[in-house]
Amino acid sequence: MILAGVEFRTSPMELRHASTGRPTFVVVPLRRLMAVDGVGRRGAEDFRRATVLLRAAYEALATSLPRDPLHLEPHPIAEITWPLDGVPTVDHVVEALDDPHQYWRQMIEIPARASMDAAVDAIDAARAGAHRKLPLVHVMELDEGPAVQILETGDEGGSEGVRKLMRFVREARLAIRGDLHELVLADAAVVGHDRARSILRMPVGPG
Repeated sequence: MILAGVEFRTSPMELRHASTGRPTFVVVPLRRLMAVDGVGRRGAEDFRRATVLLRAAYEALATSLPRDPLHLEPHPIAEITWPLDGVPTVDHVVEALDDPHQYWRQMIEIPARASMDAAVDAIDAARAGAHRKLPLVHVMELDEGPAVQILETGDEGGSEGVRKLMRFVREARLAIRGDLHELVLADAAVVGHDRARSILRMPVGPG
């Protein structure tokens, strides 16, 4: 796919790979996801609780599916999005990520071999296991289309990856057309800050 003179890669493998030094231009297809919405800083109690609920729902779905002996399904990756209203600047985005009133969404992609009904049943099973009357997790579809992404490592600092990504978008004369996405490859809460790795991605369109 060519957009504004830039070739966007369409291979599904490209969506899980990125470099720290240069952008990767990709096309993100329509996806089905489990998601939970919230407000506040990343790492706050509500955020952590949402992570637990989302993982429980995904595990309930995964265990309900037939075994995958050939390991054809890709490893699930936690994904976080933050809405970017209007025409965001770098400072606007950096400040939003530390705003206690900022909306966020945590997501995990539903395996291709799972039906939406199976996902809904898994969410209800996780709800019952958590002794909740109403489920916080829901199913959704998301079609991002053309996007730009880079790899952020723990030693870069919280805002450096965002600054790089938005600079790449401007240099390519593209415009941001959706939320900021973070695909968590190695969670700092698990592996430590120095070993943390995430892919930052922004859907884009003609500038």
